[in-house]
Amino acid sequence: MVMTRMGRRSYGERTKLGTRGRCGKLPNYMAERLRLALVFHQHQPAGNFPHVYEEVTERAYAPLVATLYRHPEIKATLHFSGPLLDWLEGNRPDVTGDLNDLVRRGQVELLSGGYYEPILVGVPRRDAVGQIRALTDRIVALFGHRPLGAWLAERVWEPHLPSLLAEAGVAYTTLDEQHFLQAGLRPEDLGRSFITEDQGFPVVVFPGSARLRYLIPFRDVSATLKELRERHAAGARLQVYADDGEKFGAWPGTYQRVHKDGWLEDFFTQLAQQDWLETVTLENAWIFQRPARRVYLPGGSYPEMGEWSVDAQAARRYAQARNALKEELAPLIVTPPWRNFFSKYPESNALHKRMLIVSEELARRSILDSSLEVRQAQQNLWRAQTNDVYWHGVFGGLYLPHLRADAYSSLLKAERLLAERRVAAGEQRDYDIDGNDEYLFRGNAGAVFVHIEGGSIIEWDIYASATNLIDTLARRPEASHEQLRRAEKAGKLLVGKAAEKGSKSIHEAVRAKERGLVKLLEYDVGRRAFFQDSVRVGRNEPVVLHAVHYGLTPQREARTVSLILEPPARALAEIEGLGIRKDLRIADEGLSVGVRYRLRNDGDDDLTLSFTSTSNLALLTDAGPGDTITLGTRKTTPGKPLEHRGVSAVAVHSEVRRFDVTFAIEPPAAVSVRPIYAVANSEQGFERVYEQTEIACSWTVTIEPGSHVDLEIRCGAVGQMVEPEVVRQPTRRRKTPAAPAATAETTARARR
Repeated sequence: MVMTRMGRRSYGERTKLGTRGRCGKLPNYMAERLRLALVFHQHQPAGNFPHVYEEVTERAYAPLVATLYRHPEIKATLHFSGPLLDWLEGNRPDVTGDLNDLVRRGQVELLSGGYYEPILVGVPRRDAVGQIRALTDRIVALFGHRPLGAWLAERVWEPHLPSLLAEAGVAYTTLDEQHFLQAGLRPEDLGRSFITEDQGFPVVVFPGSARLRYLIPFRDVSATLKELRERHAAGARLQVYADDGEKFGAWPGTYQRVHKDGWLEDFFTQLAQQDWLETVTLENAWIFQRPARRVYLPGGSYPEMGEWSVDAQAARRYAQARNALKEELAPLIVTPPWRNFFSKYPESNALHKRMLIVSEELARRSILDSSLEVRQAQQNLWRAQTNDVYWHGVFGGLYLPHLRADAYSSLLKAERLLAERRVAAGEQRDYDIDGNDEYLFRGNAGAVFVHIEGGSIIEWDIYASATNLIDTLARRPEASHEQLRRAEKAGKLLVGKAAEKGSKSIHEAVRAKERGLVKLLEYDVGRRAFFQDSVRVGRNEPVVLHAVHYGLTPQREARTVSLILEPPARALAEIEGLGIRKDLRIADEGLSVGVRYRLRNDGDDDLTLSFTSTSNLALLTDAGPGDTITLGTRKTTPGKPLEHRGVSAVAVHSEVRRFDVTFAIEPPAAVSVRPIYAVANSEQGFERVYEQTEIACSWTVTIEPGSHVDLEIRCGAVGQMVEPEVVRQPTRRRKTPAAPAATAETTARARR
C-alpha cells in the first residue's frame, strides 16, 4: 500500500529519492544557513461566482506565479484546490502553463489535499482519503508531478490524521505553530520539522510561523528579514511561512502594495541576496532534514479559528485571556475545536448531518456498483463537502447563500441519483444529533424534515431543481459585531476607497462596504424555518414559539403523512385558556406540504388574539432577475417589502433558483413579505447579506369559551430539472521540451 511504501521511508531512503533527480540539483545545505519554506495556499470554493475566480486570479494568483517565474532562484511550495485548478485549466491556461514550467525546473512543488478542500476531520474517512487521492491524480495528470505533501484546509488537526494521511499517500504537511506549543514545545524549539504518528503510521509535520503570517506581506520587507535573522541567530535552521495566496493581491489594499508598489518583487530579490538564508520547498526539507523528534499534537487550528467557533461572549473571553497573558503563555490557552461550529450554527450542523446521510447511502451503494451514476453521485457528494460553507470567521462562509445553495444542490443531485425506485417513507430519527428525534420524510420527488423546535419544517428538498427551499440562516450575535459598533461609534470605520487603501491586515483594520450596518444588527430567537408560530393578545408582546419544543405524534394516512404537533402548556401560560394543535401534512404525490392550526379556548371568557404563521424561503438574492412574489393581485420582488390584507393566495417565482412555490390560505389572512438581512464579515469588510425572504400570514380571531377556530395554509412546489456534475475524465499532460532559462519572452508571457 502507498501508506507503507511512502509513509514509512527512512531518512536515508528519502535522501536517495532526492538524488534521483526528483528535485533537481541538490541544494547547498550549510549548517549555519537558515532554510525558508514559502508555502502559498490558493483556493476558491465550489459554487463561488465566476467573476470572483476571475478577479482573484487576475489580482493574486497570476501575479504570484508570474513573479516566481521571474525569480528562478526562489523556491516555493504551492497548493491549488481542485475547483480552482479546474477553473484555471479551462479559463487561464497561461497560469497552468507557467506552473508546469516552474514544476519541471524544480523551482515549485505542488501540494495535494482534499479535492474540494474539505475539513478532513469533518468528513467520513473514506471521503477524505478519496478526495486526497483524486487531487493527487489530477496533479499527476496535469503536471507530471506526484505530490508527497498535502495542505490541510484551515490547518485543522486531530490526532488520528496521520494514519488517514498515510493511507492517502501523504508523507508530510504543515500546521500552525500553536499545535506544537500546546504540545509542550517552546518557541525556540520550532526551527525544525517533527514526526508524529497514529497506529504506527508516521507523517512529518512542519510548524508554520504565526509571526511570519502577520508580517508577510503587511510589513516592510526589512521587518521580515529582521525576524528571520533573529530566529537564525537563536538557532533555527528551518522556518515555514504558510498562508493564503489571496493575501498577495486579493485582500484590501494588497494589490497596490504587493504588485503595483513592488513589495513581492523586492521580497524575492532581497531573499536571494542573503548569504545566510536560502529558500526551499517542503519536499526539499522533508528529504534532507531529519525531524527533530517525535511529537503528539492536540487537536485544533490557528487561534482565530477557535474563537470564531464559539458564541460571541465566549469568543470575547478567550480573546481577553490571550491578551492578558505574555506572548509565550498565550498559545497555551486551548481554544475550542473546529467542530464547535456545528454547535454554534444549527444550520451548519443540519447541512453536515445531511451530508453524512448521503455519504452513508453512497458507501452502501458503491460496494457492488461502480456505475457512472454512482461516480457522479460521489463527485457531487465531495463537492458538497467544501469547507467554506460550514463555518464563518473573517470570511463569508456560512453566511453566503450561494455557497449554501451549491452545497445543498450538490447533495440533492447525489441523492437523486441514488434515490431511483425509492419507496416514499418517513422515520423518526435524531439525524442532527441534538438529543431530539426529528421526522424525516423522503420520497422520489424530494424530502421534508420536521423539527420539534418550533414544530416547524426545517428542510424542504425538491430533487428536480436540486433545491432546499428552506436553506435559511438565523441572525445571531457575532463577536465581530462589537468591533463594528465600536469602529462606527469612534469614526474609525473604513468605508469605500478608504477601505481599499492601507496595508493593514483584515485582522487589524475594521472595514465596511457601506455605512449604517449597525442598524441591521437584529437577532432571531431561533432558526428560521417553515410554519413558525407566534401569538399576540392586544398590545402585549407577542408569544414567540420558534424555539419551543413541540410534542410530535406521527399519523400515516392514505398517500399522506400527518404529524400532530402541540406546544407545551407552559409555553402558552401568558395567554389563559389558549390551546394550539398543529397538523402538518406531507403528501407523497408532488411532495406538497400544508399546515392546519386548531386554536382552542379552554377558558371561561372570549379570547381575541392575533395568530401568525411565518415561513422563510431561500431565494439566493433580493434582486434576482425574474424573481417575483405575488400577494393576490399585488406583485413585488424579494428585496421590496409588501403587506396586503385579505390574501388567499401567494405565488413565489424564482428564475434564479428554478422553482415556483404557491400558498393557499384559508381563511384569507393579512400577509407581509420582507427580505431578511444579516451582517457578515469578509475579506473586504462588513457587509449586508440577503439571507431569506419572510412570508408572514396573520389572522385576528375571537374564540368563544369551549370553541375553536381552524386556520390552514397549503403549499406546493415545482422545480425545473437540473443535471448533476459531469464526471471529469483524466487529463493527460502534454509532453513538452525541457524548460528554457527565463527570457524576456517567457517573462512577458508570465505577466499575462
